[in-house]
Amino acid sequence: MEDITTPREKILKKVRAGLLNKFAAHFPDVEMETDIFHYPDEDHAVSFAKHFTSMGGGFIYCHNNFDFHENLIIWMEKKGIKQLLVSDPDLRREIDNLGLPLSDKLEDHPDQSAALVAAEALTARNGGLLFSSATTQRDYLAGAPIVAVYGKLSKMGDDMRQAWVTLKNRYGEKLPSLITFVQGPVKENNATGARKELVLFLVNDQNKRSDIQ
Repeated sequence: MEDITTPREKILKKVRAGLLNKFAAHFPDVEMETDIFHYPDEDHAVSFAKHFTSMGGGFIYCHNNFDFHENLIIWMEKKGIKQLLVSDPDLRREIDNLGLPLSDKLEDHPDQSAALVAAEALTARNGGLLFSSATTQRDYLAGAPIVAVYGKLSKMGDDMRQAWVTLKNRYGEKLPSLITFVQGPVKENNATGARKELVLFLVNDQNKRSDIQ
């Protein structure tokens, strides 16, 4: 019988299975302390999702850019988000074309605002996100109560070494003045233990046959 499962359903099934079994010892005879990272049974997206969610991050897989638009709107409605703070020029233009409300100031209705930032690179081995001052304002990452991240599957690699290669390929020798590496939500207030919410929209920009531009 022909398999009619869509690529999105397949990866979501793998992500769910990976999250349910993230503590299972699949290879009990392997020395886990050695500096070797190998993913024989899962792709980068699944590995990233396991690490990222284990640190408190939210993960939403988007089959293409149209799927991202739909998921973003649903997420905003669910969270009561009334406006987005976007500094990346391309992403800001995309959001503006959708007719979604934009803001430039964190002070404007902070309880109903969220920063939407673009990741320069993603690292599967530790669920890390790399940002630069070329596309993301630092105060958005540090000050916004809710941060949503737009990440492309094509920018995901194994580790920081590949993340740096991604940056070098984009900017050459003129790297951005500030580069920030983030792993999961951060505490906003050490006294109260309140946490910033961090959610990643991972967009599969490699599935050209079904992507909607």
